[in-house]
Amino acid sequence: MSYSINGFQDFYTVLSNERKIGGVIEAENIKLRTGEVFHSPVFTNIDYSGSVFYSVGFISDEGVRMIVHVNDISTITSPLHKKVAMMNNEYYKALKMKEKVMYLKRLYKADQGAFTKPFLEEVKLIIEDIGISSIENDKELSKELLLKVSNNKVIKIA
Repeated sequence: MSYSINGFQDFYTVLSNERKIGGVIEAENIKLRTGEVFHSPVFTNIDYSGSVFYSVGFISDEGVRMIVHVNDISTITSPLHKKVAMMNNEYYKALKMKEKVMYLKRLYKADQGAFTKPFLEEVKLIIEDIGISSIENDKELSKELLLKVSNNKVIKIA
């Protein structure tokens, strides 16, 4: 999964629906009007009022968190919607992996072994996003859960 992002409206759509679709928005680089260039930025927020987008938040590959006005952005090169496991930004990748694994554990505890269809669909989305290898050796998540998810045939259209 790597889908092109074509504008701030796409940024907003992906960021506001992260839980439903997973993934992150990562670009090759972002260049500001001041000449600063940040490599592998991951976009975390976009603010708007009415129909006007006015600021963008991102984290660089060095862990620099920035919020910039859209007028201060010179270029954003190759923004893509990617799975967390496919990110180039290792700093944010580690943060997001940890966050998603913690969420998966809370979800697993809340479900209490019932393995309902909505639970399995959400777990499958998380596992597809972070990769099975990141949780295979986790002692808190049961092997039964991983088997259920791998055997569950969830069909996605479009």
